[in-house]
Amino acid sequence: MKNEVFDELINEMSKCSKCINLKKKNGKDCSLINIYQIHGFCKNVPSIWTDWFNRLDSKIMIIGQDWGPYNDMKQLNEQYINNPDRENWKYLIEQEKSNTKKLLNYYIRESSENRYSLDDIFITNAIMCARKGSNYRGDNIDLKKSTNNCSKYLLSQINIVKPRVILTLGYYPLLSLSKIYKFNVDKTLKDTINNSPEIMVNDFIIIPLYHPVAQIKKSEQLKQYQRIWKYIIQ
Repeated sequence: MKNEVFDELINEMSKCSKCINLKKKNGKDCSLINIYQIHGFCKNVPSIWTDWFNRLDSKIMIIGQDWGPYNDMKQLNEQYINNPDRENWKYLIEQEKSNTKKLLNYYIRESSENRYSLDDIFITNAIMCARKGSNYRGDNIDLKKSTNNCSKYLLSQINIVKPRVILTLGYYPLLSLSKIYKFNVDKTLKDTINNSPEIMVNDFIIIPLYHPVAQIKKSEQLKQYQRIWKYIIQ
């Protein structure tokens, strides 16, 4: 049942064009690529991080900022299509060696005493489409507008998965949830984590996190991850 509903959501997302020709006031091109318009692309392998349709019953959801460049996703998808089986997909995602992924997996494993890893978590983003070009950082994206444009799709994913705990990486995913669920956050992520380290919304908990590669001590970051397991591990 969840797969069918999620499939309908993908079809709905494929019709969105709000960020296709997006420009900033200064004329800077911040257009995104709607990967959901590409037949079969997201159902096969949405990213180097996750396979959505196999994780719809996850108890934990991670919301990042955006998928990054389309070129990277396309390359991975092509490698997968050439050999579309589960073992090949696992091999491909293991080849992704970014420090973000390495640290995030470390925090999940360390805080859960190796009972959970990224493989157990539904991973999505506040911004659903992919960047043009090949840069993960820079001004080729309008964070505020694109986050707002995608908020209804993020809400739909939460309603389908129904996680017990949602982890937000950085400020914009948290800001998106605050607007969706009408709760207040401080002006900075640091203040929010200090003042509201856990946020109860409906029947789930939001735990705001620093981005894994932020210049924050591991011991400080780990404290937030340790909050997860009282809601998951009984």
